[in-house]
Amino acid sequence: MLRDIDLRLLEIFCCVYEKRSLTEATKCLHTSQSTLSFHIKNLERQVGQRLFYRKGKTLVPTTIADRLYDYAKELMEFKLRLIEDIGRFSGRRGGVVRIGASSIPGNYILPNLLGEFAGNFRGNLSLEFFIDDSGEIYRGVVEGRLDFGVVGYLPERRNLDFVRFYEDRIWAVANPEFEDRTYTLEELTNMPLIIREEGSGTRMRVEEALKHHGISLSQMNIVATVGSNEAIKVLLRHVKAFSFLSDFCIRGDQFLIKLRVSRFEPITRSFYLIKDRNRPLSPVAQEVMDFLLTKSKTAFDFEY
Repeated sequence: MLRDIDLRLLEIFCCVYEKRSLTEATKCLHTSQSTLSFHIKNLERQVGQRLFYRKGKTLVPTTIADRLYDYAKELMEFKLRLIEDIGRFSGRRGGVVRIGASSIPGNYILPNLLGEFAGNFRGNLSLEFFIDDSGEIYRGVVEGRLDFGVVGYLPERRNLDFVRFYEDRIWAVANPEFEDRTYTLEELTNMPLIIREEGSGTRMRVEEALKHHGISLSQMNIVATVGSNEAIKVLLRHVKAFSFLSDFCIRGDQFLIKLRVSRFEPITRSFYLIKDRNRPLSPVAQEVMDFLLTKSKTAFDFEY
């Protein structure tokens, strides 16, 4: 019979449950896989039930794990509220803020802004910052794993508060072995293309732009699908191919060339700051979000 349960083990369990992988969980818990495995086994002994089983490289939660997760998340949320409330009562500001961002804002925009905020913050602040594709960040916000996020597209807007945060342009860029001339859209469909993975905001926006011209991504000559903008830049140094990359990603790059394509302007898009409309932010999370909004840039300052 279950008589007690270690709250620290529940915190670890929540991360493993959400990531479905010990390897991924180590990144946010900053410990080894063997240590996590040891803690999960301890929790299983306390609960008296198996919590996960393996299917390939994925950890699949059992029915009891699904039930346990619902209670564990409530306890973790209560713990955060308790810490913040006691901090306010004792005159200290702070708490944990969980923020997610898609790759462009996550790598090129938010680090400087969050660093500026943290450097000037007077209190006990712990930032948990996650970078993933827009779809995963969106799910993290609506499922309560993140306080708020910044994404390159909105899968759905129901029960979501959102505001334009930054603007971007996506360029067709290529290995410089391509001729310096203007290409047609028909020529573009036959050229080797390296594209971002499904779920990427960049890919979604590119698909929309091509569809506007009557072209499906399936008609393109895709030679590689890659989960990182920086990896695409490296590949383009070695492969005579082209890709679609954010202006933030190619600023200062002296190698890639911007392709000129007739009747196809650079693709514009917005990054959105999003939060769950029905879930109030903690005071410190609200403070971080308000600071970011003061740094918002929703007007282009790029050159062709």
